[in-house]
Amino acid sequence: MRKNISTAATKIDAKLVAVDPQQAQLIGRLDRLTGKELLRAGRQLIAQAGSQWTVDLAGVNHSSSVGIALLVDWQRYSQHKQVAIEFVNIPQKMKDVIEFSGLKGMFNLK
Repeated sequence: MRKNISTAATKIDAKLVAVDPQQAQLIGRLDRLTGKELLRAGRQLIAQAGSQWTVDLAGVNHSSSVGIALLVDWQRYSQHKQVAIEFVNIPQKMKDVIEFSGLKGMFNLK
């Protein structure tokens, strides 16, 4: 069951692809033009995930601070919904911003 949720409002493409109910792939450019739709789509998938949801960020090719805010929102929303969330393959530039922002513990970065 692959379900693509794309941002359609811009030429810059970003997708959140549900691989299955517990796993998704985040692909493309994370910025102010794509963030709002991705936020909504992620919350929808979290609500349907059951007890665990994993997001693979290997396909992210650019992230502004909006990308970090997106992950923080999903983290908080998943706690509210009592869903364990894990982010894998976080791009190094995003890791650097997460560490600089003091959010390393929130994302269990090693």
